[in-house]
Amino acid sequence: MTNGLARYEFSERLADILGESRRDLRFRVTLMVSGGLVAPGPRGRGSPPATPQYAAQLLLGAMAAPQQSQTIEAIRCYADLRPTPAAPGGSTPRVLFGPALPAAGSEQQPVCWLALEGLSFADALAGLLELASADDTRALVASELFGVWVNRGCPVAALQFSSWWQGRRAVISHNYGLSGESPPPAWLDPQRGGTADPGLFHAVFLPVRKLLEIGMLTTVTDNRSNPMLNKLGHKVASIAKMAQLAAKTPHGSRWEKLLTALAAVQAWSEQVDRQESRLREVSGFGSNPGELRMYEYLPAALPPQAPLVVVLHGCTQSAASYNKGSGWSTLADRHGFALLLPQQQWNNNPLRCFNWFKPEDLERSQGEPESIRQMVEHMLATHSLDRRRVYVTGTSSGGAMTAVMLATHPDLFAGGAVIAGVPYRAAKGMQEGLETIFQGRNLAPAEWGERVRAASPHQGPWPRLSVWHGDADTAVKPVNAEELIKQWSHLHELPLQPTLEMSVNGYPRRVWLSPTGEELIESYTITGMAHGAALDPGPAPHQCGTAAPFFNAVGISSTHRIADFWGLLAEQPVQAANETTAGGAATAAAGDASAGAAPLASRAGEAEQEARAAPEDGHSTAGPGQGAGRRRPMGLDVHGIISASLEAAGLLKSGTTAGRASSGAPLGIDVPGIISTALEAAGALKSVSQRAAAATTPAARLQAAGWEGGGWDLLLDDPRAFRGGSTLHGHASSGERGALGPHAHAISRRIELGPRPELSYLRRLDLSAAVNDYTSASFRILIDGIVVDEVTAIGMLHQESEWLRQSGIDLARFANRTVTLTLEVAAYSNTYSSVHASAWVEQVVIEDAVHLAPC
Repeated sequence: MTNGLARYEFSERLADILGESRRDLRFRVTLMVSGGLVAPGPRGRGSPPATPQYAAQLLLGAMAAPQQSQTIEAIRCYADLRPTPAAPGGSTPRVLFGPALPAAGSEQQPVCWLALEGLSFADALAGLLELASADDTRALVASELFGVWVNRGCPVAALQFSSWWQGRRAVISHNYGLSGESPPPAWLDPQRGGTADPGLFHAVFLPVRKLLEIGMLTTVTDNRSNPMLNKLGHKVASIAKMAQLAAKTPHGSRWEKLLTALAAVQAWSEQVDRQESRLREVSGFGSNPGELRMYEYLPAALPPQAPLVVVLHGCTQSAASYNKGSGWSTLADRHGFALLLPQQQWNNNPLRCFNWFKPEDLERSQGEPESIRQMVEHMLATHSLDRRRVYVTGTSSGGAMTAVMLATHPDLFAGGAVIAGVPYRAAKGMQEGLETIFQGRNLAPAEWGERVRAASPHQGPWPRLSVWHGDADTAVKPVNAEELIKQWSHLHELPLQPTLEMSVNGYPRRVWLSPTGEELIESYTITGMAHGAALDPGPAPHQCGTAAPFFNAVGISSTHRIADFWGLLAEQPVQAANETTAGGAATAAAGDASAGAAPLASRAGEAEQEARAAPEDGHSTAGPGQGAGRRRPMGLDVHGIISASLEAAGLLKSGTTAGRASSGAPLGIDVPGIISTALEAAGALKSVSQRAAAATTPAARLQAAGWEGGGWDLLLDDPRAFRGGSTLHGHASSGERGALGPHAHAISRRIELGPRPELSYLRRLDLSAAVNDYTSASFRILIDGIVVDEVTAIGMLHQESEWLRQSGIDLARFANRTVTLTLEVAAYSNTYSSVHASAWVEQVVIEDAVHLAPC
């Protein structure tokens, strides 16, 4: 036996997880033994093992039985519930995310990731507990299952999964009910003395987090045949088989750990793939000897002779999921360059990794490198792109394949970026590949360099290279980054010692300069970061991407920094320039204590962060009006700092000092001016916020911030806020004190939109509608009365314990109009039981807002 506990200790731990009395669970176990549901056995260390089947029965007894004495009947009744399809148009307990989209053709049907047909409720629950106990499938349960729902007032139950339904993400219930003529339990059957006790008419919900805890305590055999695993599909099964084989290798434990992480990556990637992708697939680009798929992304305002960036995903990822995580298409929109995203196929690699270690995929004019070269040539010819500005980047296996492309086709690329990758020709074959990523391969710089020189007839000049690696990476050992630097420093004929060393956003950056001062190699070491790419998600100009497995929100954006290293941020397309001069992103002052003193379009926080970043890395992150892309004396954008201070204080409109002449002080740095301006700005901010807090009520603060309506408050210095500051809070309830039916509260404000508006915001929700199948609670965002984002809980609870950022909500259908933005909370109850909806909202940002009323 492995994993888990004996029965006696298991019941104690289960009571703690469920928040029940240990004595209560002990008594239910005694009833299960005396009722013949489980075989008797000694207590203490000699107690029989707590198998998933035993755990499922005890869990049902605790969830379904209103009283201890009804435990046996509850288990027998609910364990035998059978899958029942939901009636068309019926109200199935679920949570819906986002607005409904018009369906093309027939209505989209939810697809359950587990084939549960033919399994009783107890068998399905036991199977999930068994999957939760296994390292290779636990991440999948965590990503796909939402929870277990049991109704005590009626013999129905449900396993609830996160899926897609009618064009939006939803929690879909796989329902279970009585089969045939099976009678209900005695406490609900009037013919057997049952009474309709109102106290019984409620549901019990077990979230997936607790089910995982319970599953990890169960005891399973070493050589088990897991029927549930076979229902997960060939891709997951292949990961499980690889995990079994990995145990026999010298690096078995590390390989198994990586496979478990990749299962979570795959689950997230497939979830993204089910959404509408921004990418377009291209076929017929060449002979494609590597049998790869080709995707492209072209911004709407792509200038002539634009650069091209080739983006390579990691294992179990896809082109779409890597783009969403890294944010490359967001950056392409801002700065006007094209994207090519090759995608591996499952039949080429069981983990959908690029085959950087296979001899046939390491050579010029062969395999996967040739397929990618054909894609690049197709992009250059079809879209008239700049052949002199082609770049390639990738993470993990995509990073390793980036090194392959730079080595086999150095004449094609002006620069590259390897994230958590390995040097070129670090391995030949799978076994050497595992040795390379887990322990590294130490060679002399000359030997590394000669491997690249032998890969093509090209003899220089060589592409520029950016290297990124987390020093806590256990999947690809960080020494690989140092070996990669050895390889490329030898190619560029540079010493191993960097020319410059500095700190950027708190992380070490090293730079190797050419004799003329050009940055040829840079290296970022992200301290404390595990495997994956470094991200700084958010709406600011230096932010992009989405935090997810292998996309780590560590406060620095590798995507933005790499593009800057290549020089892609020096110029902006016409549309982006117009957005900047028009005020850029408009931040709806949700949680700005000084909202009454500044326009909604204030970008003080972003400007302040960019001003802080400028001295660290020697690159200006200012907009085009401030000379974007130009070098600053000593790396300081002096007037950018002053402008940011004044704008943060609300004393100056954005962009007013863009054309101001530089100071005549030594080195162009007017230090007293900077200090005095910063002090004045800080004092102004403090005085404004203090006056606003002292002189206004919550309703007045809300109105001063530009919002109109009721049922919402602007809370200042609230501990529930994202960072303990200020937040918008709305609450609606129904079913209390005789108030039945729909109740809603909304606040609104007017906004003038530009040609390509997008919405993002930060939220926490508490939607409590677990009364019956018809009660509901919701939070919605509307533009001119049309829902653009929504979360609705029907017949169940939905609580977000962590802050969630929603970004990239397309408002193009409202472009070039003055619209009304509305935040709404609503609750509906049909009985005298409380249903409520609470929402905390911050950082409401609309990109490309032209003009906003004063806050």
